[in-house]
Amino acid sequence: MPLRRFRLALDTASAFGTPPTSGTLFGHLAWAKRAREGRDALRAWLARLPHEPFLISDLLPADHLPRPLLPASGGVRAQPEERRPTPASIRAADAAKTLKKRRYITLEDWRRLRIGATAAALDLLLAPRDEPLPDPPFLRPKRVPHNRIDRQSGKTPEAGGGGLWFADEWWPSPRREGERSVSADLYIDSGLEPSEVEALLAHVGEIGFGRDAAFGRGRFRVEGSEPAGWLSEPPAGAGTRRMLSLSQGVITRNMAHARWRRFVLFGKLGREMMAEGKRPWKLPLVLAEAGATFAPADPGPFGAWVTGLHQDDDPTDPIGHNAFHLAIPYTEAP
Repeated sequence: MPLRRFRLALDTASAFGTPPTSGTLFGHLAWAKRAREGRDALRAWLARLPHEPFLISDLLPADHLPRPLLPASGGVRAQPEERRPTPASIRAADAAKTLKKRRYITLEDWRRLRIGATAAALDLLLAPRDEPLPDPPFLRPKRVPHNRIDRQSGKTPEAGGGGLWFADEWWPSPRREGERSVSADLYIDSGLEPSEVEALLAHVGEIGFGRDAAFGRGRFRVEGSEPAGWLSEPPAGAGTRRMLSLSQGVITRNMAHARWRRFVLFGKLGREMMAEGKRPWKLPLVLAEAGATFAPADPGPFGAWVTGLHQDDDPTDPIGHNAFHLAIPYTEAP
């Protein structure tokens, strides 16, 4: 199956207890395959991954891609010679902060940027007339307080603030009030047929994604898919050939001159493996966030299927993490 875009409708009444990043999404698809086809089918699929990688993006706002990391430019900023704040310098500083927070770029802007990209051109697309546009409404973070319960007394501890702790949730944020779903895009390039991928995604959307899925978190439905091959076509024109990652993945040797932001993943096993007696927590894994850019040293794949992530690992049936990059080509101006 060549590169394909799957359109998902996120339920606005169902928060995500876990960020929907590429590796975690793949893990849920793997459990869906086991539920639908059995343990042997899943093991056979995972055994093929190092040579037949399943490339999957992070979940993205509809019609958007991750903002690429490009060489720094001047951008929108306050004038350094101004010693005292003025209305103009304050507006410029606010504009620079807004521009720095942008995480996504529209598909239409990517069409314009992908040939001879520069940071100045990216800033102009994100901030026309020096007025930065905000990211589209997508997943709104919310921190929720919880109390720890003493299992002996059945009450909250009186010492230490009552055992208060916080957990993050991400709520689908509609563009207009009253909408019951939020559109999102997921890009996948794999050897599976589109119909099988849609069935696996539908299974995940029905049972829920991530933490507290049993309590209604992470629900969505699949609205269909379409080819997205133009994204994987090398652009014609002069410039240095580079790639933009749409995924969270590890940096490998064939990713030269990489620009990336570090994310440390403290992964957790699925409920099915914990029910078998394995400890829930995986070992920490350093990943590059979506939006990383690099010069390809070969045709790929980029990233890796990473094993050795769990203290209870079985060498004959290792626990792994899909840290491949679904990367698309572009060129940078000399």
